[in-house]
Amino acid sequence: MDLEVNTGGSERDRPAKNVAFVLSGGGNRGAIEVGVLRELLGAGIRPDIIVGASVGAINAAAIAAYPGEEGALWLDDLWRGVTKKDVMPNNYLSMVWRLATGERGLFSNDNLRDFLWSNFPSGVRKFSDISAAELYITAVELETQRLHVFGRERSESVLDAIMASCALPVILAPWHYRGHQYIDGGMICDLPVRVAVEQGAKEIYAIDVGMRRAARWIARGVFRNIGLIIDSLGRRQAVEELAWARKLPDVDIHYIRLDGFQLVRIWDFSHTTEMIEEGMRAGRRHLLERGLAY
Repeated sequence: MDLEVNTGGSERDRPAKNVAFVLSGGGNRGAIEVGVLRELLGAGIRPDIIVGASVGAINAAAIAAYPGEEGALWLDDLWRGVTKKDVMPNNYLSMVWRLATGERGLFSNDNLRDFLWSNFPSGVRKFSDISAAELYITAVELETQRLHVFGRERSESVLDAIMASCALPVILAPWHYRGHQYIDGGMICDLPVRVAVEQGAKEIYAIDVGMRRAARWIARGVFRNIGLIIDSLGRRQAVEELAWARKLPDVDIHYIRLDGFQLVRIWDFSHTTEMIEEGMRAGRRHLLERGLAY
């Protein structure tokens, strides 16, 4: 499906910033988010602000460029075609070799970068290229261990922001950009609701597919322990931010949590169709529960 980037007209023509989508990380389970997005966008809910962490950054960038039902279908097609070879081509032997030779990730960043570069529209290079919705992507600056919000500076590269946000420690090496190193945004907060609030959102759809059994999807031994640490760091902050946002009198939170497919390994893309369908069911349930069914 070929789509043109929706620039959304001038800032003066756009309505007040109200609705935000906040998309969590979750590896290959980002496909579940796609199903939810299809239902929300299909019901006519349009985001003014989109915030993504880790794989949620990929989905956020796509929807920001195409903020409508057609964009969700385009993203659906993209996900259904992804294979392990597209983004994580290494086998177990090569992963061991990378560790033995001092590489900083089990997988090379190159394939994911090339996949994103070849599939994103040519008109989307900087955050300033997208104006139909405000896009924000979170990553952790390794030197300071602080959350960096890409998109506040509109000259920043969307591709570099996504690569920074997806640089999950152990799996992928830190991403270098403008003299800094970045790792997965989910390390500090897997569901960055606060960013949406700070940008003026009053109604937030927080889609949470974060991994809560990290020890299961990373190998045994030391990697199991690393996985548990990664999981606990981002989840605690996400829970705190969600609780904080719910206390705000002028912010309406729609929290959509999906726990399925936790035992599927992060590099297994054979369940993508099932994940999208599960996301669609969850999206429809939420719309019915909130009286937003169409």
